[in-house]
Amino acid sequence: MAAVVAAVSIVAVLSFAVVVLAVVALALVLVGRETARLAHSARPAVFDVGEATDFIADRLSADAQARLSHDDVRWILLADVEALEEATADPTEGRYPWSKAPASPDDVDEQTVDEDDAVARLLARADRTDRDLEDVDVAEVLALRTDYLTAIGAIGGEAGGPGDPEDPSGSRPGGR
Repeated sequence: MAAVVAAVSIVAVLSFAVVVLAVVALALVLVGRETARLAHSARPAVFDVGEATDFIADRLSADAQARLSHDDVRWILLADVEALEEATADPTEGRYPWSKAPASPDDVDEQTVDEDDAVARLLARADRTDRDLEDVDVAEVLALRTDYLTAIGAIGGEAGGPGDPEDPSGSRPGGR
């Protein structure tokens, strides 16, 4: 009887070990497959305010660098985002995009923001907050912001990568 119990417990232990090994092997295969898939897919373009501030401040003209601090560049970027939100806000949209009633295909309203209007709005905000900014500096920061968006792949063609003839280093800001 003791031999039967020992044989059953050995079979149970071996069965459990086989099941555990099968689960681990399956997990490794799935994780490996997803890792390989993600390694070959494009990374999403993420606007990082700190990275954008450094990118833009490093590329400003010498005159603009003499007048603008990193804090000024950061303020312009954040104020521009707020101004864009206000200028393109849909009056029928609630606080969250999913709270908006679905629009009909005939109700498509493309909105654009003129660059001169954007500079004027930012200068008006700067005046309200006692920031001493010049229009040429704001325009230069906004132009360089477009360069940053292109560099991270948020606008323009496909983002550069290893082997890209446009970007021999294969690098994007922030090492992405």
